[in-house]
Amino acid sequence: MRAPAHLRRFHVSAALIDGLRAVPAVWGRCWAALALLSAVGALSTAYVDGGAPGVVLAGLLVLAALMAWGAANRATVLGDGAASAGLGAGGLQFGRIEAAMVVALLLNLLFLVMIAAVLALVALALFGAAGLDPEAVRARDWAAVGPPWKLAVLAAVSAVVLAVPVLLIVRLSLFSQATVGRGQAVSLNTMGIATGSFWRLSILLVLVFAPLLGLSAAAGHGTVFAAGGAVAAAALWLPFAAGALGGAYRRLEYWKPGG
Repeated sequence: MRAPAHLRRFHVSAALIDGLRAVPAVWGRCWAALALLSAVGALSTAYVDGGAPGVVLAGLLVLAALMAWGAANRATVLGDGAASAGLGAGGLQFGRIEAAMVVALLLNLLFLVMIAAVLALVALALFGAAGLDPEAVRARDWAAVGPPWKLAVLAAVSAVVLAVPVLLIVRLSLFSQATVGRGQAVSLNTMGIATGSFWRLSILLVLVFAPLLGLSAAAGHGTVFAAGGAVAAAALWLPFAAGALGGAYRRLEYWKPGG
């Protein structure tokens, strides 16, 4: 039975604390998967020649990331039940849960692409029917583009076109944790878990992914920084992100694991 949305809440600060606490806990259970991802990530930043070895290295990086992410989520979402759910020695496994996460990701991406395509077609139709002056648009002479009320309507349409995908992405953001918690691929049903927590999830996602963006920016300062950023992302950020999002999921989930 689904609990009312107003009873399913989480505090952003509590989720962030869960993320910090998860770093040593995830390393204790998933050390091999995290070490493998760190090594492959550092190696991929140093190898820039491309070709067949580059393709193999990229494939290994994706596989290692999926294994580490699956292991970290098993550890943070299931806790003591992670071993019985197929968590391999040191987190090295690729089982039904990892395959289900890939399926859920592909389903979510397909849904988002379909929504984006519909929104783009609607926006193009409205902009085409508005009869704006294209020369004025190119010259950025907004006073000559068209009547102000048309510009206001089109600005509102543009805001909706941008806002809807963001809304959906936030509400689908816990699909990995839901897939691990329920033991099956959970795609669009993730939106039910996030009902009533859009703004909290938005803030949490910004705070969780901000360090990753910082590491990505530092990677542009040379190979050493790139390798260090890859290792930090695998060894520190990934367990933190899994713990923070897992903490939010545990407080929002209205089904018991295995129920």
